[in-house]
Amino acid sequence: MHSSMPGSLVIWYDSVTIDGELNWQDQLNEYNKPFFDICDGIFVNYTWKEDNPRLSAAVAGDRKFDVYMGIDVFGRNTYGGGQWN
Repeated sequence: MHSSMPGSLVIWYDSVTIDGELNWQDQLNEYNKPFFDICDGIFVNYTWKEDNPRLSAAVAGDRKFDVYMGIDVFGRNTYGGGQWN
């Protein structure tokens, strides 16, 4: 992608695992890290728990700023709530 379109970014979504299954991980982990390793970043589903950002950063290592934690603007099923469940 980068050679075809310089300056482009490829961002992976956390839900497709190395087993080829659609299974939201809500963090960067061993089931989606191989995809993270070959792209520019990962977008984590919005239903993550309090520890997931820290755990994801640990897995990402030097690339912790390439992990993007999703949010639901209505706060549905998310850490901290939003009272719109």
